Amino acid sequence: MVTSWPPRHCGIATYSEDLVKALRSHGHEVHVVTFTDCGKKGEKFVHPVLPVGRKGTDLVDPKWDEIFYNTIEKIEPDVVHVQHEYALYTYDNDHSSGLFRPFFKWKVDARFPVIVTFHSVYTVLDRSESAYMDICLALINAGVVHEEYQKIYLPVNIGRLAQNVYVIPHGAKDIKPLANAKELFGLQGKRVVGLIGWWEPNKGFERVVKVWSEIKKQLGKKAILVVAGDARPGSTSGQAYKPRLLQAISESSAKDSIKLITGSFSPEEYDKVLSTFDLMVLPYSRASQSGNLAHAFALGIPCIATAMEGLKAEIENSKGGVTVPLNDDVELAHAIAHVMKHEELRKRYAENAAKHVTKQIKWSIVARKHAALYQKLIDELKEEFKPGKKESLF
Repeated sequence: MVTSWPPRHCGIATYSEDLVKALRSHGHEVHVVTFTDCGKKGEKFVHPVLPVGRKGTDLVDPKWDEIFYNTIEKIEPDVVHVQHEYALYTYDNDHSSGLFRPFFKWKVDARFPVIVTFHSVYTVLDRSESAYMDICLALINAGVVHEEYQKIYLPVNIGRLAQNVYVIPHGAKDIKPLANAKELFGLQGKRVVGLIGWWEPNKGFERVVKVWSEIKKQLGKKAILVVAGDARPGSTSGQAYKPRLLQAISESSAKDSIKLITGSFSPEEYDKVLSTFDLMVLPYSRASQSGNLAHAFALGIPCIATAMEGLKAEIENSKGGVTVPLNDDVELAHAIAHVMKHEELRKRYAENAAKHVTKQIKWSIVARKHAALYQKLIDELKEEFKPGKKESLF
């Protein structure tokens, strides 16, 4: 598997670690090819060889793709699975196109199938995203997306029907909330509405902060808003957004009931903070899906999310919360207050969220779906190039 990896604080790293653990628990040997700032000393089957960039938009160094290709060749895998996010593999604003060189070589050599999970696929792709998806899907054996809508809208964006796209949901841990989490953060006896994750303009956290004073009046003295996370290091948009968010908090007339928990959380720290939430809010303006939503459901925390893309699909499929119209602060405030004022309703959403994880998206289920896809592609490649089979000229 090619991916970012802990201790790098990155959603893809957390996703990959959970998937790899689940695959290994099913008896599969998984090697991880990752970046030089990832991995722990002595960690088995983890190869931190991809050089990290040193300037501006260069997130990897020149010739990183050669190191990537040569490392995979030495491992001699049955399958290569790349976790894709444009920012992970960018060099000199090339939109991650450095991946095309090894993909083309492996397409020609056809010794093992290559799979890419695309973590940022929207209903409407821009010009570069459309071109990227079209070329990439022509070179690899399979593309994986997390939501059905991503597969449905893809032909509209790339101008053709790709037959090698599969839907495998974002997994979630099968875990329980930390019992004393509120006590650890001084929130005992409080009713917590929570925001968590990297601070970026598309997250819309300041919208909840701005309507919190009105919500607080309806919920009473036990209600508190937790704003957790930080701007991602190296993210210019995040660093610009951070002061806006902090200013909104400082100017709120209800700032005494807003608790700020700042940090780049490890998975364990993240679970501790999340376990304090009675309700999580995702007021996003742009998102293909959300690992934060999956993590909240894993802990039985209901969610209010913008009715867009994969957020809407997951809320509706799970019945684990409420969706609100895009950029409608009145409806957003109303939904938060309504769910928090009606405890039986909140508990019902929480139970639905937990059941959705257990029956549909826990990592053991998601790992089995990946393993089945791997085997399917391996068998297809063997059949296509088995000895004695003539290659068609037309």
